[in-house]
Amino acid sequence: MKKNLGIKVSEAYVGISTNNEKLIKEDRFYWFDTNFLNMKFIEINREKDSFFEMLDQTSGKTLEIKGNTLLLRINFSSFENENYDKRFGTFGNLGIFSTWILRTLEDVHSIYTFHACGLIKENKFLIIPGGSGSGKTVFILSAIRNGWKIFSTEFVHFSVKESIKFFKGPIRDGIRIDTLKDHFPDMAEKLGLNINTLKKETASKLVVDFSSFQVENYTIKNPEIILLFPHVEEKRGSIIYEETNNKELLLRNLFNSASEKIGKSVLLYGKIGLPGLDNIFLAEKRVDNIKKFIKKAKITKSALVVLGVKDVEQIIQKIG
Repeated sequence: MKKNLGIKVSEAYVGISTNNEKLIKEDRFYWFDTNFLNMKFIEINREKDSFFEMLDQTSGKTLEIKGNTLLLRINFSSFENENYDKRFGTFGNLGIFSTWILRTLEDVHSIYTFHACGLIKENKFLIIPGGSGSGKTVFILSAIRNGWKIFSTEFVHFSVKESIKFFKGPIRDGIRIDTLKDHFPDMAEKLGLNINTLKKETASKLVVDFSSFQVENYTIKNPEIILLFPHVEEKRGSIIYEETNNKELLLRNLFNSASEKIGKSVLLYGKIGLPGLDNIFLAEKRVDNIKKFIKKAKITKSALVVLGVKDVEQIIQKIG
């Protein structure tokens, strides 16, 4: 007998169904709130944007997409009982469901997502695109020190219509404990963390709640935008800071950021390789919308920066 569940994530309404109700318990959404601001269960009979079906079985095609439905056929029971990094479970923050949410936001709502953190100070909106290890967390902690507020720690969602509208992202983030201990003990204290008793949750990280440093608004329209594309190296001794107005370079960098998560393959449970969920129709539409973003956005500054951890504070102060 199938178990059905309705869920709202960001602006997406998704129906989930499975023949094994153990697979959709709340504890399966591991670190999911480091990807999205809000997740809540909704009425089953509400109209849905898309559907996510999980069949606990050993036969059939592993992954199929039919219209607005993603179907997974996997021996879930076996993998769920094994010892694995829960971030790579179906509903973990590195699992396939997060990718499906991003696809649904694009396909149904024309809401696009930069893999980036977003910070607000007065009317300035600092967007810092970057994948894992690029240095987003260091910029977040340094920015908070200097009076910035958090709009998102991981994903910056936006739509381009008459104006550019941004939707608030997650305010929790997985941070390496060594980063806090070695470089930001003062921020650990401000976040209510005891630097001497911090314990990792997984991958030498723990989830940190930035609620006390968040902006109140759920959406913002047409702010002044500063774009920083960073590469942070632990012990680098010099700074490379290059401002650029090259539209081709900007389009390429923003397109790559908006495509990274939706197109990236997933190693589910650390064993099952699943392809990214991008397609030619979505990619072409994404390019068009990012071109519109570049044309309409009030981008006051765009820069490429390579620097050490200790130099991030200097860049934050430089831009305001």
